[in-house]
Amino acid sequence: MSTSRPVRFLFEDDFSAPRPAAPTGPSLVALADHEAALADAEASGYRRGEADGRRAAREADAARLIAAVETLGARLAETVAAAEARAQAIERDAIRLAVELASKLSGAAVARFPLAEIEAAAQACFDELRQAPHVAVRVAPDFVEATRSELTAIAQIRGFAGRLIVLGDPEVAEGDARLEWADGGVVRDAAAVERAIRSALARHLGPGDAKASDEGTTP
Repeated sequence: MSTSRPVRFLFEDDFSAPRPAAPTGPSLVALADHEAALADAEASGYRRGEADGRRAAREADAARLIAAVETLGARLAETVAAAEARAQAIERDAIRLAVELASKLSGAAVARFPLAEIEAAAQACFDELRQAPHVAVRVAPDFVEATRSELTAIAQIRGFAGRLIVLGDPEVAEGDARLEWADGGVVRDAAAVERAIRSALARHLGPGDAKASDEGTTP
């Protein structure tokens, strides 16, 4: 009968070192947790989509508002321009009418009272020329006698002591006069006044409108 020999215990093995983890399979998620996660994902996606939709709507509304404001501004500018054009047209028509009326009234006044403007100019001169040695008055030939008579009376009333000379001048239009003295003179020239008015109209209205006014005021 054989006797078994004892086995030596080997102390070379280190049992304190961590042992490698045992391989594990795929983790399992409970169905309820899975469905809850899906619901959260869907809700989060819905909220993002809703936020994106609201932002897109706001941007679209802002774009439409800007377009509406631009359109309104353009229409307002057109309306203002049209109103200004109408106002200018009304102003031009009113000026043309006023000039035409003034020209007709002036012509009628001269025809009815041909010496009125001459007398007014002489009165102003006699007030300033009481000590002048003489005043010569040139008028249309047909008005020499009537002018001499009227101005002689005015000179006496105004205290003019100088000599009054009234001459006929074919270059002086009916109703006009040229008053001359030693160191000065005054000219009453209706045609020159009308030319000045038309020149002012040309500067204010433009040559075309001034020409229309000029044609409308021709007697």
